[in-house]
Amino acid sequence: MKTVFMMKSHNFFKKMVDELVDFSEFDPELADGIKWLDAQAQKKGITFYDMVFEVLYTNDINSKAKDWLRTRN
Repeated sequence: MKTVFMMKSHNFFKKMVDELVDFSEFDPELADGIKWLDAQAQKKGITFYDMVFEVLYTNDINSKAKDWLRTRN
């Protein structure tokens, strides 16, 4: 059951990223960001999808850490 959920989540994520790549045709700033992500993925030897996930995950963690620090005092 857990494997099915993970596969659905993975497929949803890939579809979302693919849609952003498609949309980048109409957004030069997004296209530049995607090119940068692709270059970073190649440098690290990981897939483009893994690189996108890494950036989003890192951003989420940093945001939660800032919120925690702000509300701690």
